[in-house]
Amino acid sequence: MESDGKVAKEIPGIITDTFKSVGIETISAGVLGYLTFRVFKYIYVKRKVALLYNENKASMEAASARIQGRIKAMPEDKNRLTEIVSLPWADLTERLRSGSLAATTVLRAYQAAALDVQSKTNSVVCWVENAEAQAKMLDSVPVKERGPLHGVPVSVKECYDVAGTYSTAGMAMFARNRAEVDCPVVEMVKKLGGVPFCKTNVPQVMYSLQCSNPIYGTTTNPHGEGRECGGSSGGEGALVGGGGSILGLGSDVGGSLRNPPAFCGCYSLKPTAGRHLSQLGVVAGTGAPAVGISVVGGFIGQSAAALEAAWRLVWGVDREGNSQRLDTGIIPPRWDQNSYDRKPKIGFYTTDGMIDPAPGCVRAVTEAVEKLKSVGYETVAIKSPDIHDIMFYFNGIVLADLNSGMYKNLSYDLYDSTLNGVVAAVTVYKLPWIIKKLIVNPILSLLTRIPPVVSVFNTSAKLSQSLSSRDEFTRNYLAEMDKLGVDIILCPGQLLPAPPTGELGMFVPPVAPYIPWNVMNFPAGIAPITKWSQEDEESMADYPTDDFAYKMIRKYCKGAQGLPLAVQVVGRPFMDEQVLRILSELERAG
Repeated sequence: MESDGKVAKEIPGIITDTFKSVGIETISAGVLGYLTFRVFKYIYVKRKVALLYNENKASMEAASARIQGRIKAMPEDKNRLTEIVSLPWADLTERLRSGSLAATTVLRAYQAAALDVQSKTNSVVCWVENAEAQAKMLDSVPVKERGPLHGVPVSVKECYDVAGTYSTAGMAMFARNRAEVDCPVVEMVKKLGGVPFCKTNVPQVMYSLQCSNPIYGTTTNPHGEGRECGGSSGGEGALVGGGGSILGLGSDVGGSLRNPPAFCGCYSLKPTAGRHLSQLGVVAGTGAPAVGISVVGGFIGQSAAALEAAWRLVWGVDREGNSQRLDTGIIPPRWDQNSYDRKPKIGFYTTDGMIDPAPGCVRAVTEAVEKLKSVGYETVAIKSPDIHDIMFYFNGIVLADLNSGMYKNLSYDLYDSTLNGVVAAVTVYKLPWIIKKLIVNPILSLLTRIPPVVSVFNTSAKLSQSLSSRDEFTRNYLAEMDKLGVDIILCPGQLLPAPPTGELGMFVPPVAPYIPWNVMNFPAGIAPITKWSQEDEESMADYPTDDFAYKMIRKYCKGAQGLPLAVQVVGRPFMDEQVLRILSELERAG
């Protein structure tokens, strides 16, 4: 009986030990199983993405060879095609409409030019196969029935649906997302007579000023080997800036229509939301768009003349030609000639007070101011919008869901380095508040004056309150403009000339010149003004060194001689015509 009692006393211990043993084994098996799953998933994803990349590359090479063969078979020699590509916008469009130039000939000329730019930059991801059939059809249209864009080749940012092509945002999830019909914007371009002829590269998810992704590769700057072309409309910037397209379609939520033209030496306008090109039929890498800052479509042009003409057409289109009429986020189109004709007073600033632009970028602003003064414009200094408030609103709105849609869409994809900065910012924000307060933020403050993400508007109450505060902030800035009588602002088009490729995924401060105008919904355009010079290089000796961002900019500016530098031209909401006027004035001023 004693032994039975002893056994009875030992039973709880035996049971406890058994549970511990089983628990440890279960946890161990679970961890091992999870790690095994992660390893096999990584191998699967890596092979899948590599296969997609190789398929895309082979398809592009085969299509390029076919087009090259057709170009060689043409009676026109290379010099004739080069002459066509060098025609100014007005001459090209007039000759196409009059019939002195055939749409098929102009298409071949721009295909040849695009092939040349593509070989240097990897800016084109696919050729639109039915472009030739469309050009042949246009050549048969009677002269009196020809549209205003008759026969003009138009390049298209990869995310826009063009029938028969993939729209992927540089992501494996959408890699075989073949469009069956054209999106409304492409449909409208065709109705006006334009010929979409190729699609251009984007950063993965279209969330970066660095243009690279795992399924199409890296796009570079046509003006500097190994230099960044910008993002997210980077392929467009490289192709148009390199002379391979005269007009292209892009989009913008934080500089994507402005940074690539600034880096690559061409023109663009981020329109006021509501006057933009529709984003229906456009793939979104992050899922549902942010509430409070709209993604807006727009044009990138080789010249201000091309840019202005394109917007005049879109805002002057009749109901039948307006393929965007079902987009409830766009007001009925109307070109306001009175606004265009009114001579605006010009305000200007060269820094937002957080990180000063490199010397050449400051020079681009001051030279633009002097050009306008020389043709009779009144100018006055104005303060920039408070950049810290701007960053608070921008981060809070854009990161409201902490990129949950993006992470979901990338669950079976390789992360490109374009996303390093975004991922790092969200990761830091998710840390426990005590760690951020006592460790992370003090360390960051020693390195840079650029603030971390301090809040995201992830509840209805937060979002509503913050949008109301943002709107008041915008009204206050408009009131400051009213006090000075300012309608147009000239400000930096970039913080630095195009840096080496692969850097802007992690180094995100260069977004700062652009986001104020997304947050406040002001129209903003880009005009190339000058190029980085030896004098700019020498001026870097006096550039500050008291911030990590300054040290990186100093590093990236080395060897930048000859790279384009731009000014940003900003107008009041819905006064886009005045921005276009000033872009054209700057182009005429030379």
